[in-house]
Amino acid sequence: MQLLPSIELNERRAMLTLARNAIKAHWVPDTETAAILPHGELKSGCFVTLHKHGELRGCIGTLEQDMPLQQSIPYFARAAAFQDPRFPPLTAAELADCIISISVLSEREPLPATSREELMAALVPFTDGLWLSDGYHRATFLPAVWRQLPDKKEFLHHLLLKGGWPPQNWPAQMKAWRYHSIEFIEPDGELALE
Repeated sequence: MQLLPSIELNERRAMLTLARNAIKAHWVPDTETAAILPHGELKSGCFVTLHKHGELRGCIGTLEQDMPLQQSIPYFARAAAFQDPRFPPLTAAELADCIISISVLSEREPLPATSREELMAALVPFTDGLWLSDGYHRATFLPAVWRQLPDKKEFLHHLLLKGGWPPQNWPAQMKAWRYHSIEFIEPDGELALE
């Protein structure tokens, strides 16, 4: 599995500012949305997550490594704020109550998934993000989700529900991949979970 880059505190802060400013520019068009990032040209999977008063308020990203972070961070920040189908578009008044986090992802690595038990034996709590696909449905949980669902059975159960699978069945065509992430969070860019 690809090693994740070491992202210094100043760059983490700049990435978080870039995300916040990209959202703010929706209402204030002259907001500065450019930043010089040492890892800005790095093509990596990336998710931007918004929490309001400790509750999820939006999360959008990609596992694909086809867009540089310089572009993907503002793109997914706006998408998390205004296009997450689980929530209404964020309002200007809400932005001040939101905390933003960014997850930079490693490449995916296949996991054995011919049965639920086989997958659970390979899954590493608090480390692995998990992506499931059966060719028709797909769903992922970032490694940060372990903080809310620390039990492997519950983690997998909720991911199956998210993907639209009946949690008691195991699709014959199910495939699984793990990935890791660096997550950093406002206000100071601290690392939340690696």
